[in-house]
Amino acid sequence: MELDKYQQDAYLTKENKVLVVAPPGSGKTTVMLRRLQHIIEEGVSPKKIVVLTFSKASAVEMEERYEGKGSIRPFFGTIHGLCYRILRVKRGAISMIYGKDEFIIRSRLQKELKLDSDDVETILRDISKYKVKTYLKETDLVLTHKDDLFEKAFDLYESERKKRGLLDFDDLQIEVLRQFEDEAFLTAFRNAHSHILIDEFQDLDPIQLKIIQKISKEQRLFCVGDEDQCIYAFRGSDPTGMIDFEKMFQGKKLYLKYNYRSTENIVNYAGEVIQLNTLRNKKELLASRKEKRKITKIFPENQELMLLDIANEIRKDAFGSYAILYRTNREGMRVKEFLRKEKIAFHSRDNYNFFKGFIAKDILDYLRAAYQDDREAFLRIVNKPYRYQSKADMRKIGLGEDIEKILLDPAKNNYSLIKNREFLRDLSGIRKMTTERVVEYIEKVLGYEEYLRSYAERTGRDEEELFEELDEMKEVAAYYDNPLDLLTASTREAEVTEAKVSLSTVHGVKGLEFDKVFVINAVEGYMPHGASLENLEEERRIFYVAITRAKEELHIYSPRFIHGKERKRSRFVL
Repeated sequence: MELDKYQQDAYLTKENKVLVVAPPGSGKTTVMLRRLQHIIEEGVSPKKIVVLTFSKASAVEMEERYEGKGSIRPFFGTIHGLCYRILRVKRGAISMIYGKDEFIIRSRLQKELKLDSDDVETILRDISKYKVKTYLKETDLVLTHKDDLFEKAFDLYESERKKRGLLDFDDLQIEVLRQFEDEAFLTAFRNAHSHILIDEFQDLDPIQLKIIQKISKEQRLFCVGDEDQCIYAFRGSDPTGMIDFEKMFQGKKLYLKYNYRSTENIVNYAGEVIQLNTLRNKKELLASRKEKRKITKIFPENQELMLLDIANEIRKDAFGSYAILYRTNREGMRVKEFLRKEKIAFHSRDNYNFFKGFIAKDILDYLRAAYQDDREAFLRIVNKPYRYQSKADMRKIGLGEDIEKILLDPAKNNYSLIKNREFLRDLSGIRKMTTERVVEYIEKVLGYEEYLRSYAERTGRDEEELFEELDEMKEVAAYYDNPLDLLTASTREAEVTEAKVSLSTVHGVKGLEFDKVFVINAVEGYMPHGASLENLEEERRIFYVAITRAKEELHIYSPRFIHGKERKRSRFVL
């Protein structure tokens, strides 16, 4: 492959410390590999080279594309992998939170704090941010959940971690920085490694930037990245290193300019969108491909009309690959059910299962309790909302005693008997409902809306977001002829089919490209996401990453109504 002038200038640079700013489709991985090949050809021993990237999968791919000969190879890995290697030299065996230990810690948090698994995930991210902010002596931490809940979670997490003698990734990185306070140890590492190459530089977090500053003081440093594609703030990624590179590393920035992926109008439109961000390098975005294809902005009345239009476009079979992209995982469920109904094959790129979210699981448990007399399901929903059912009664039911006999025991007071009789009557009423109405029946008649409000109050979760998920469940349920079909569908394995049509969150397709891209739900509250309005620049970057996946054609949909509520077109849709 022949490189352009900017790519050649980048990989042949004589500068000691360089950041190559590489827009979408500009061939950054090729430049990184050419640089690696070049410095080895100049006589640098591979064992003195460290090649770092954001994910283990990317590191494996980079190593597979490496064409060096001989048994001595550079180190290919993530910064976490490098830190593990560094710390093992200093401390010997290290045990990380992984596998069974990770499962046990997550399960304890979920059980003792009565949290959904998704909320355990966000709590763990908050713990990670807290550790980083504490080490850096920064105080601007914004927690997802209530302070008292976070404190309980943090104490429980740290107690379990220390009891088992484990480190998490943040502990690992912070401990490496502490070990580097030993000048002799740091010098030994620097002497062993003369060249450091870093891909996806924009995804480094503040601790990782400090580690790179330490290990690259007198080394040759070659970094590639694009702050406009920094979309992992929830993992701590910070584009500051891209902006302040010269100051932080006393280095120089070089710019790749040509997008070889997309048609000229897509490149130009993407440039118009992203230039409204302020935290970015000023750079020129040029299209290598001068042809112009369609960018279509569509404003259907609702999601159903949006999905019908997408199906019609796919059936034209004009391209070899299609992607339907959305901001959050739960948005994908309705798309999947619609495509199944339309008999359009698709490949789901994420491992997310909508039916495993706690709201969907609760609704399904109500159905199992009503239709299948499922005792375990009954025990899981009987106090959602709280119905004052005692642990003693629940234990008896769990051991097999008759549910009706326990709840309608004449020894109970009149109020309890009246309420329990109402509950059993309303639970059996589920069997009279169609799938279109059954979720709303559980919400209104059986009081599940009350449970969601109390959950939001207890945890600090956004109440509107919880009810949006319940609305999603209503619309997914409506695709099935009866509730038993819905139960069957909920146990179906995720798709692994190879197909022309890919479904994914925007985060799941970073680095990929498709002939035609459909960006759905480009409305306020979805893209940008309602919970992330304090970080609009990151939300704009997510939209930018979505539209720059398109090679030939781009469709952007902004439905007027979602879940019966009127929505405003996204501010990102220019």
